[in-house]
Amino acid sequence: MYFPYLYARQSELLALRDLRANYALRDALLPIIEPVNLNGTPLVRALNEFGEAGDNLIVIKNPHQHEFHGGDRAGWIEPVEEAIEHHDALIPGLLCTHTTTAHEIREFFAQYRRRAVALLYMNARLTDATMQQLAGRENVRFHINVHERMSAAHRALLPLNKVVDVRDDFQLKARNSDYEGVEFFTDRHLNYREVAVGFGDYTVLGATFQAGGGQPAAVAIHATFKERGAIWVEHFVSDDIERNVGTVGEKFLQAATKLVERVNELPRAFGNDKALRDYADDVREQHFPGLPKNKERQIYHHLALMHQVLTGAL
Repeated sequence: MYFPYLYARQSELLALRDLRANYALRDALLPIIEPVNLNGTPLVRALNEFGEAGDNLIVIKNPHQHEFHGGDRAGWIEPVEEAIEHHDALIPGLLCTHTTTAHEIREFFAQYRRRAVALLYMNARLTDATMQQLAGRENVRFHINVHERMSAAHRALLPLNKVVDVRDDFQLKARNSDYEGVEFFTDRHLNYREVAVGFGDYTVLGATFQAGGGQPAAVAIHATFKERGAIWVEHFVSDDIERNVGTVGEKFLQAATKLVERVNELPRAFGNDKALRDYADDVREQHFPGLPKNKERQIYHHLALMHQVLTGAL
């Protein structure tokens, strides 16, 4: 099973909701959501859609990045907890970091005594005895090794039928103009069952959270594809890469044209999904949908490609 790790930004949530509407996700894809924005309305909408459809989704209850850096979750947590309470398919997750105590974990279990939960580990400073206790708890459906920041000794204590390893497979560059050509992404879908129940990545955004900025000097589209069984990513960058040359819309169409031409050359490699068709429509109509939509489509395509690979459709 594939576990994409996302930060609940608008483009990610829209891609997830669209994917759920177009694919049967159960037993193939289970998103992990670590929110970064205090405005929880878009997240709750996605939670309710997944919950009503009976599709699993893990939502981290103790986010700590960006707008949650100070630790205050008042006003955000209440509607999230309400959605979890109403939908058994939603899985509450606790992110265990170097500051997480055994007492906090006990409080989390006390809140969710009668339902499946997920524990996520990232640089967690827990004792061997605590890890052994956690490994034996029946209601922990998934033990998630985030960023693979977990000691081998503690990883070995966990039951393999509950372990998920999440790794950053995307090689982040400082500028869009720095991307070029094709890079290896992953082949873990071929052998993850030997060591875990699932594997995950941070799609084509990378694990490093970036709040966003101004208009880019270059526009890039990162599209994953399957070749000889493995997953690769090709970078399509606009011809114009200087801030004062051309418009963002023109740069988008330059990059999108390269993508569409490549997909037409290798349709069995990139697959066929809504995002790729939308890019083709934009190129044909010379239409710029905006940079947020470009990001949403890249996420959607990667998730759709991984779904098609895991289900044998590609």
